Amino acid sequence: MATTETNPGFLITSKESACSKMFRRIFVLALGCLGTISIFGCSGGQAENPNWSKRFKTTGTVTYQGKAIEGADVTFTNTQANSTGTGKTDSSGRFTLTTYVQNDGVIVGPQVVSIRRVDVIDKTPKDVDVSAGGKALPPEITWIIPEKFSIPTKSGLTSNVTESGPNDFKFDLK
Repeated sequence: MATTETNPGFLITSKESACSKMFRRIFVLALGCLGTISIFGCSGGQAENPNWSKRFKTTGTVTYQGKAIEGADVTFTNTQANSTGTGKTDSSGRFTLTTYVQNDGVIVGPQVVSIRRVDVIDKTPKDVDVSAGGKALPPEITWIIPEKFSIPTKSGLTSNVTESGPNDFKFDLK
């Protein structure tokens, strides 16, 4: 079978159809595009957007009755800027807030704070297949800290984030 070289690296037999030649070229082009995207298109995270308001690192600690609370959802809401930052406490009760990009902080100004920590227990028996039409039982919800702290208008928790910092807040809930 005779072969001819039409492009460097592409050997095409004289019996190949034009359709098969075109398919091979499209396939190679697609692989090249995917390679380029994988090298240059994955920056490892979201880039800073020039339209975003400036944020300042905001951290803190949550305790309840003097004990560190792990896994609490902490929310700072700046109603003037219509912006919210969130974080989750670690085993020592520490949190760092995120507005747009991981740990970027929040916009300066007064903040309404809410903190929520619950345990949710699925009460549906393991042999019930909900996807096949079985009935799920309502979950059991146990509030680890009082529910009022999870409601911004009832929590009584506030803070004021400043440009000068340090913006490290302690919430000792009772």
